[in-house]
Amino acid sequence: MQFQVQVPEHYAQPGEGLEGQLTAILRQREAIAVRSAEGQLVYQKEKFTADRSRGYVAATNTSWKLPASLTSPVYTSDHLILRRPQISGFNGLLPLEHWEPMLDPVELAGTEPAAHDLAFDHPTYIHELAEITHGNRPALAAVLTAGHNYQPALANCPLVPAGTRTLVVLDLATGVCLNRRVLSAHAGMPVAPELSLQVLAQNEYYIDSLFTAPAPTLTDVRAPIPWELRSERQS
Repeated sequence: MQFQVQVPEHYAQPGEGLEGQLTAILRQREAIAVRSAEGQLVYQKEKFTADRSRGYVAATNTSWKLPASLTSPVYTSDHLILRRPQISGFNGLLPLEHWEPMLDPVELAGTEPAAHDLAFDHPTYIHELAEITHGNRPALAAVLTAGHNYQPALANCPLVPAGTRTLVVLDLATGVCLNRRVLSAHAGMPVAPELSLQVLAQNEYYIDSLFTAPAPTLTDVRAPIPWELRSERQS
């Protein structure tokens, strides 16, 4: 997926070039490359070249901890996700931590449906809901408040801060959060910055070299470096 993000001043890292408008290409949860508004590469990271030896498999449980029935999402008749596999996040892949809840806003609904016979079991409560077009893409817009079981992916950056009414816009095709804006909050609460993301492309193929540092070039032996002889220097 290729997307564009306007980094709020609160989350910006000017020393790393992570400020203002950034454009990123993301290949699942294994590689990302981020460029500034001027097109300069400011961040690059990948995990597809990591060691996958026998020791890696023995040291991690990602290959066997899920039953076969939960290795892929379960969809409803409306093509919405009813249940999803357990996913451990981006594991330090992203340059800015507040991108994680935007790219994967599972905290809004949880990984499975809430029980209808239990009170206050929903992570968030929907007060208004509408299908809209956001940035020329079909989207769902909802006004939400956090429930008692709301567990944000990042404690310091919840999509729906406690004690607020928050507008959240989700892209229908990808499920990412396109916009988060706090509409009202309790007196004395710090103002949460507005978060915005624009999807530029999806389901494109990105080659490995987009996420890796370029290999050092070799000297072209067909054009050798000229050497000045001492006799020529004296004449």
